[in-house]
Amino acid sequence: MKHGLLKDPDWAYVAALLANTGDIEQATFFSAFVKECNSWGTHYQVEQQLAFVNLKLTEKERETLSMLSYREK
Repeated sequence: MKHGLLKDPDWAYVAALLANTGDIEQATFFSAFVKECNSWGTHYQVEQQLAFVNLKLTEKERETLSMLSYREK
């Protein structure tokens, strides 16, 4: 998918745009992100990549993102 980009995007700008959209657009983004990750071949590869991302986030950022995987009991 990255081959369709003409230049390196400004990820901070992209994130700011995404943060200011609605929940439908944000859910569409995360759904597409997960779908792309799952196309890599193995679940292990996806886990490793997300683990490396997790290491680069602050504790507060991880806490904020925890709602993305929250499950009601």
